[in-house]
Parts: sequence; C-alpha cells; structure tokens
Amino acid sequence: MDNETLQNFYLLKNPIQRYAWGSKQWIQDILSLPESDRHVPIAEVWMGAHPRAPSLAVYDTFEQRLDSLIQARPAFFLGAETAEEYRTLPYLFKLLAAATPLSIQAHPNKKQAEEGFAREEMAGIPINAENRNYKDANHKPEIICAITPFTAMCGFREQDKIGALLSLLDIPQLQHCIEAIHQHDSRSAYEAFLQSLFAIPQREGLNLTKSLQDKIPELKKKHPLYATEWELIDRFCRLYPGDSAVIAPLYLNVLSLKPGEALFLPAGVLHAYVEGFGVELMANSDNVLRGGLTPKHIDVPELLRIIRFEAFKPEILSPIETDNALRLYPSPVSEFTLFRMNITEGKPQELLPGKPTIIIVIEGSAQIDSGRETMELHKGMSLFLPASRALLTLEGSAQIFGASTGSGLQ
Repeated sequence: MDNETLQNFYLLKNPIQRYAWGSKQWIQDILSLPESDRHVPIAEVWMGAHPRAPSLAVYDTFEQRLDSLIQARPAFFLGAETAEEYRTLPYLFKLLAAATPLSIQAHPNKKQAEEGFAREEMAGIPINAENRNYKDANHKPEIICAITPFTAMCGFREQDKIGALLSLLDIPQLQHCIEAIHQHDSRSAYEAFLQSLFAIPQREGLNLTKSLQDKIPELKKKHPLYATEWELIDRFCRLYPGDSAVIAPLYLNVLSLKPGEALFLPAGVLHAYVEGFGVELMANSDNVLRGGLTPKHIDVPELLRIIRFEAFKPEILSPIETDNALRLYPSPVSEFTLFRMNITEGKPQELLPGKPTIIIVIEGSAQIDSGRETMELHKGMSLFLPASRALLTLEGSAQIFGASTGSGLQ
C-alpha cells in the first residue's frame, strides 16, 4: 500500500444480513433503501473486519475489504499497541433490528472458544455446517444500545423467583423443572433445571404450549403484575409451538430499554433480544450457542458447558459524558467501547486520533473535516477512522454512534 491510499477516514460499504427475525422497516429507513427492500426482513448491518462478512473501505474510485486494508498497514490503521495484541480490528459493530425474537443464546469465553474451535476443526466439521458451534476462536462479550424501545431477556432470575413463577402456571409437565430449581446448590439447581426443560419431548412440548395458551387469559387476570411475561409467553407459544423454552420469561430477567439505554453481556449469560432496534458492539466473533426459540441446531451438552449457572441481572447503562462531550458506555473489556455523539449546529465536535474507530450517522447530517479531506455525512453513512488519523472535526446537526477500542477514546 502506498501513502496515497492512506486517508484520515474511509467511507464504508457494509454487508447486510437478512435473517428471518429481522424488520422490514428500521434498517431500511436508516439506509434509505428502495421500496423493493421493504418486502424482505433485514436483521443486521455488519461494520467491521470479520472475515465472514467484512465491510468494504472506499477511497477514490477503489474499494477494498477492510480486513485486507488493515493487514497492509496494521500499525497505521490500528495503532501499534492494538496491532501487536490483536492483529486485526478487535470488535464488530452492528445495526440490529429485531421484529421477532432472536434465539435464546449464550457466548463462550476466550478459553472455551479456543478449545471449541480447535476441537471442531480437528473433527473436520465444515465452518458453515448446521451443527457447527464455533466459527472462530474468539470470545464474544457484547453491548446493545437501544435506538427504539427495546425488550430483552438476560440472565437467570433468582432460584426462588423461578420456582414461584413456574408454580403459578400449575402445569404437570413442568413439575420436574420446579423440583430441579429448588435444589440447594445454586449451580446444580440451574443446570438441573435446564436439563429438565430440554428433556421435555416434542409431543409433550406441544401439549405444554397448548396448555399455556389456554391459561394465559386467566393468568393475566389473577397475576397482572406479570402482564409482560404472560404476553411474551403467549407470543412465543404462537411462534414456537412445542418449544419448552417458551417459558423463558419466567426464568430469565425481562428488561425494557428506553432509547439511549444499554446492556453489557459477558460470556456465558443466557439471553435473547425480543424486539427493538439498536446498535450492537462485540468482540470480533460470530460464536453462538443456542438454547431455545429457534428451529436451528441446539447442542445442549456444549451449551451447558459454557453457561454461567448463577443468578445474574445486567445493569441498565446510561452513557457517561466526557470532557469533549462524547457520551461513553464503558465496557469491562479492552476490545471495544461504545459511544454516542449529539452534534448540534454551531458547536463543532472533535474526534482525537489514537484508536481505530467506526462511526455511523443515525439521524441528521454533518460534515467531517480532517484539514485535508472533507465529506458530507447523511443518515445511514458510516466511516472507518484509522488510529493514526489527524484530528477530525464534525459540524452540523446529527446523532452519531461510534465504536472504538479500550475503555474510552483518547
């Protein structure tokens, strides 16, 4: 790569993921897509250098895969420290639009991912095989920030609470699950509970979902405090008849995020995003172990191997405003930090160099200026900003989300 191709920012063309749970509105609106793209759900937009679906970096009339661009001059694009530690962009940034629930899932820690990836490689399982659990050797901690109201289920409730909520249902098929969760040892109780739930045969599962649907009207009247849980169970029964995980709102915490609020999820936490539009930021990985509400492969033994069997309710995060008016969502990992910028007319905003950064305009428009290059940014446009860039200035009226490395921007 010659110096002429080294810029202070690069326009990105990002791959779109059309999963069935996606929306026909949210991403289409952000990207100003034509009417023809509003008949098929779009679930995610990937911004980053993941080898399965890297962004394209645009300069002059050329386009190049972002992972290849970075590999040509890693110290320039990543900064010397990040280049030495990770050798590629260590995070994956996404728009996520869930019109219907994602599968219940958990992600491995770094050691588990390395062992699982090596094991499946040695077994010769094709990387895109339906029964493949590990697509790479990386962990996948993640943070999700709501753009619209956003519903999620995250982490096990307390043992006693799970037992009490399940007992309200008064369904014989769940008696073994209730007995399991009441065991004294916490880890054993959660593990035995999930094993009992997964052990319910498909035929019994169909009876279970039918019984639940019959009971929902009565449960709403008798226990209105849990109206959200009953609504979700009713919805899940219609979407996944026969799946015993339809009762997930009773064993996972149900959380509602307002726009601008976020959740950080470490490895091993069972969770599912139910509905809403947001930005998601994670370590550069695509490893998912599923645990229900899905027609896809569920590897129960491997899922049980990586789950954190303990009560865990993630904190709802609000951003912390910095001296230069960035709003940070600090993450307890070195791979990434999520931030937000609200650009207002007459108040230029600076972005200091030092860390590899991706930004995307969610609302409005702005001009970015490096002193050498300028570009008009509009809703849906995203840029990659090399670590070794010049000081950048943003002016206009816009809401921008961004991703960078470390616990904050230098």
